[in-house]
Amino acid sequence: MKAQEAIRINKRRLPWWAVLIIVIVALGGGVAGGYALSYQQAQQSVLKTSVPKELAPVIAAYETVTNNYYKSVNTTKLTDGAIKGMLATLDDPYSVYLQNNDKTNLDDTISASFGGIGATVQQNHDSLSIASILPDTPAKKAGMQVGDVLLKVNGKDVSKQTVSKAVAKIRGKIGTTVSVTVKRGSKQATFSMKRQKITVDTVTGQLASANKQVGVITISTFSEPTVKQFKATVKKLRKEGAKSFVLDLRQNPGGMMSAALSISSMFSKNGQTVLQVEDRNGAKEVYKAGKKLDDGFKVTEKTAVLIDGNSASASEITAAALHQNSNIPLVGEKSFGKGTVQNVGEMGSNKELKLTIAKWLTPNGTWINHKGLTPDIKVDYPAAAKITLINATQLKPGDKGSDVKSLQQMLTALKVGSVTVNSQYDDATQAAVKTFQQANKLDATGTADQDTLATLAQKLSAQLTKDDPMMKAAVDAVAK
Repeated sequence: MKAQEAIRINKRRLPWWAVLIIVIVALGGGVAGGYALSYQQAQQSVLKTSVPKELAPVIAAYETVTNNYYKSVNTTKLTDGAIKGMLATLDDPYSVYLQNNDKTNLDDTISASFGGIGATVQQNHDSLSIASILPDTPAKKAGMQVGDVLLKVNGKDVSKQTVSKAVAKIRGKIGTTVSVTVKRGSKQATFSMKRQKITVDTVTGQLASANKQVGVITISTFSEPTVKQFKATVKKLRKEGAKSFVLDLRQNPGGMMSAALSISSMFSKNGQTVLQVEDRNGAKEVYKAGKKLDDGFKVTEKTAVLIDGNSASASEITAAALHQNSNIPLVGEKSFGKGTVQNVGEMGSNKELKLTIAKWLTPNGTWINHKGLTPDIKVDYPAAAKITLINATQLKPGDKGSDVKSLQQMLTALKVGSVTVNSQYDDATQAAVKTFQQANKLDATGTADQDTLATLAQKLSAQLTKDDPMMKAAVDAVAK
């Protein structure tokens, strides 16, 4: 999984000349045929507009292509390509030019919200259906129900599409209208709904099953509502009896730096450094714990932090600050190691430039880039958690390969039958699959169809959640 950025939100437009160069380039190819603008002419044009002279070759190349290429050229694609090409030379996966859906996806991630109807969609054996409906949402008000089979969105068939593609069609700009056609029993119904802002829960919390005095708080990503949701979760768990906490940052790819700073400040004494940001000239901006960051809300209970190889960026900012400022132990596996900061600059209504502008350092000045944070209490994931996902929609006797191996590993982890992991769908594998199907009230054919594979994945996930050695170690650490 690729780490997400520690984004320092500052959505202003880029420097005027950076936008102007696009305008100049866009206006440059007005004459069909003729001769390309020479480098000298391009340089003079650049100097007259105060655009950096280094961009003269870009304009000259643009003019050459638009005026002389043997076919008509899409000038927007040319300028977009030029920008992407510049960023590619940086060899930095976090500096990217975002357009259309990519821009929207980043914006949705940052805000942890999107324009939608408030219904979740799930994949069934051969159809899509409504899995859940949030209260006080367009879907609820319109009368949609859990179990409705999804047929069409805005009159277009989505019944055979993937969940992600169907959901992408349902989502859209807040305030716009979408029509969704479903099948309920033998009847069809079409609901016309106005999309509203749907906010995602980035923070969840519950008391640990093994110790009801330990509150487990999971942060999935650091977004705009995360700080508010975190405070509410801490207060709720305190009322339920939590005397200590486990902060679960596993699989958290990062997000907004400001959210990480606020939560880090909650666990630090006022005046303690929670983060240092260093620009390319070596100048440092130091962030210190205090009311400005945490609004006076503090967490002083005994705490442990769970991390793994996919805990990155803003997750690592938080984990490092808690560890170095408050001696809070890190439990699990070494973190990802992503120590840079990005800013987002707007380049139009559907375009953004996300650029790495600095590196961040832990409170004691350490740069963890490509190194990660080493846990105090090292606990590996169980072997079953590392089983490769099955890509096939069906596996049957006689099949061979990596998907069959994963199937056998899942059956072994769930202690179903007597299977040898040999990557061959043999008689023992067929018998184990049939046993599993019978136990879970599925068609006992011995063939692992889509329903069987989905149920296997659900059962294994539930077992891994129940038998979580990392969580057990973290709970033990705060219960002492």
